[in-house]
Amino acid sequence: MDNTTESRRKNREDDEKLIPAWGLAADSQIIVLGLTVLGFILASFFLLPRLFGDDTPLADVTADVQDQVDDITPTTASTDLDEGDDDTEPVVTTATTVTLTDEDNVDLSPDVAASVSSFSGINGSANGTVAILNGFVGTTAESEQAEAEALGVAGITEVDNRLVVLEQQVLAAANGAGVGLDGAEVVMDGTTATVRGLVSNDLEAASVIAAAEAVEGVTPPVINELRVLQPEVDEVVAGLGIDQPSSPVETNLDTSPVARVVTLTGSVASEEAKAAAEAAVRAVAGVTDVNNQLEVAGPTAEVVTTNLNELFDLNPIQFRSGSDVILDESLPTLQSAIEILQGASADIRLEVQGYTDTSGGTEANQRLSERRAAAVRQFLVDGGVGAEVLTSNGFGETTQFGPELADNRRVRFQLL
Repeated sequence: MDNTTESRRKNREDDEKLIPAWGLAADSQIIVLGLTVLGFILASFFLLPRLFGDDTPLADVTADVQDQVDDITPTTASTDLDEGDDDTEPVVTTATTVTLTDEDNVDLSPDVAASVSSFSGINGSANGTVAILNGFVGTTAESEQAEAEALGVAGITEVDNRLVVLEQQVLAAANGAGVGLDGAEVVMDGTTATVRGLVSNDLEAASVIAAAEAVEGVTPPVINELRVLQPEVDEVVAGLGIDQPSSPVETNLDTSPVARVVTLTGSVASEEAKAAAEAAVRAVAGVTDVNNQLEVAGPTAEVVTTNLNELFDLNPIQFRSGSDVILDESLPTLQSAIEILQGASADIRLEVQGYTDTSGGTEANQRLSERRAAAVRQFLVDGGVGAEVLTSNGFGETTQFGPELADNRRVRFQLL
């Protein structure tokens, strides 16, 4: 009976063995195989990376090993022996637990965001111990300051600075507006931009400001401190006495450096006035060239009349007593009158008027005044003044200009 029981027990043990040929019991085989597999796993994770350069972090490898050990290692292994076989004790194997500590699990994003909250336009966050800065700042100095604030957060080891510096972006946009902006300068107050520089006119200024406001991240409106040439030129031209003046300022982008050209149109009284107008406009800082299209139209008819009468009042025309013969001493005065008339508009029409004093007969004085006026007219026509410009008439002693007789012997001009 004992032999039969022993035989049955031995047969049952052989059936439970993983490898019957081994002399080890089934429980012992399970333990040996489990340890063998564990050895292969450890070798694959610790030896292969050294041979082939795998950079898997050690903490991750240890965790993977722990998981696989838990899968293959039984917590309790025992045989299904009869209840009466008290001579065989169950074998218990306990797996070792690996505990990992990961300080990176702390979310530092709130702390990073708080550190840069004083900067408008910046978003701060964190990925592990790396602070990430996104958004816009005005200057490079602000970018560096924000980076320093984020780096000062406890637990942060480096900063990924992705901030866009608006000062550089706005300057590039202003210079790229296509108007030849001179001396471009951008001043940032946070994300608010102020643009300075020189442009020719208001249209160019509007183009520069629009380009600056189109930069992403800039808070509108952009403050316009551009210097515009057009108003300065207009102010100068307004004081030059030009009739119907026009003085547009335009930019020539085909030159290097760009040229700011003023085109002058209108009319002036003389070539001297034309040249003086051009010189005055060229003196405006920033103007590089003047296209002078001013017309010399001469003085107005009223000015011509006033100039002639002032000339004859200052140097009255002298005649031989009782005659219409002009004395030589008055010839320079008449020559000056010719120059004034030749500089006048071709359509001016004047009357040469003769006057006498009250000595002599009234009728005789009337005829004398007529002859003297005609003599002056003829001298002027002979000197080159158009005959159609002048007529003559005498008024005798009808008009007295002063208490002395000499005050009333004179020749004057009247605009028709």
